[in-house]
Amino acid sequence: MPKKQARRGFIKEAHSWASDLRTEMQIADDAPMRPRDLCCHLGVPLILLSSLPDCPERTLLMEQKRGTHFSAAVCFDRTKAFILLNDAAEPKRQASDIAHEIAHVLLGHRPFGPFLPGGIRAFSDTDELEAEILGPILLISESAALLAYRQIQSKKHSLASLSDAWGVTQDVIRWRINAVGASKRIRSVA
Repeated sequence: MPKKQARRGFIKEAHSWASDLRTEMQIADDAPMRPRDLCCHLGVPLILLSSLPDCPERTLLMEQKRGTHFSAAVCFDRTKAFILLNDAAEPKRQASDIAHEIAHVLLGHRPFGPFLPGGIRAFSDTDELEAEILGPILLISESAALLAYRQIQSKKHSLASLSDAWGVTQDVIRWRINAVGASKRIRSVA
């Protein structure tokens, strides 16, 4: 997850985005957000690579070579955003990919030019950092991260079973638990 520091106040802003969207979508504060539902709510079409006509470019984007592959990209048709998603990726990975691309849309980020080789979109380092932070916050709110920690500590769930139940990667859950300081906060109220 992100290693650089975000601009002052960005984390608070990201939590505000996530909270506002949860309210609009009538999602409980401690429940995970389904990124495909978020796309529908925002009117951002999700285009699956598998739905595109068979051509060499599609085949190239769907191939996974040496740990690098095309995951997703936000694209624009004038001012209208849509997300191109590699649906050959593992579903939990797709959730992270969609949330990351939605973060770019919400924050008004624009890529530099067309796709680079390998299907990569170029954003500024600041834009990428912000999307790397906001994406997981959209998936797992502060309240959801605290709930996750409690459920794991009480053995109601393991990290793996919670990942399966919520449809997000273990890394995202772990990062969000650590980012909100769940361990320290839960111990201080006990």
